[in-house]
Amino acid sequence: MNSNLAPQHHAQLLRINSEFVYWLSPLGPSELAYLLERASYARQIDNGAGVLIGYAHDVDYSDHDNLEWLRARLDDFFYIDRVIIDAAAQGRGLGRKLYADVENFARVRGHAWLACEVNRCPNNPGSHAFHLRQGFTPLGEQVFPNSGTAVRYYAKPLN
Repeated sequence: MNSNLAPQHHAQLLRINSEFVYWLSPLGPSELAYLLERASYARQIDNGAGVLIGYAHDVDYSDHDNLEWLRARLDDFFYIDRVIIDAAAQGRGLGRKLYADVENFARVRGHAWLACEVNRCPNNPGSHAFHLRQGFTPLGEQVFPNSGTAVRYYAKPLN
């Protein structure tokens, strides 16, 4: 059962994020607080073994390149900003459960799309395959020359 991400889960989230930081942006306590202040969805599963954080397309979030890219291409989407599954918990279906929950959350609120991005450089092939299995369609890619990273954007219609 998914439940709200509470302060007792923050240390676990920060630990998992640091474990997978090559696919995620760095996250410390102040960045997590900033993210959670904006999130309309912040839930965990299995005592923090899996976490998903997201928000609506019109959230007030300054300097977010991925949101800006998606805003130029989609109307009324719900954005999955961060999903993390602890390495010890992978393969147990926690990601599928979190995605089913966030999809329902976004659909009930009337959003037309569920959207996210997945790293291409460094590549995250497992996440690309997961999103395709969940019914997401690739929208395009963006390269960030200053950091040497690149992402592929995905969207899934909710109507």
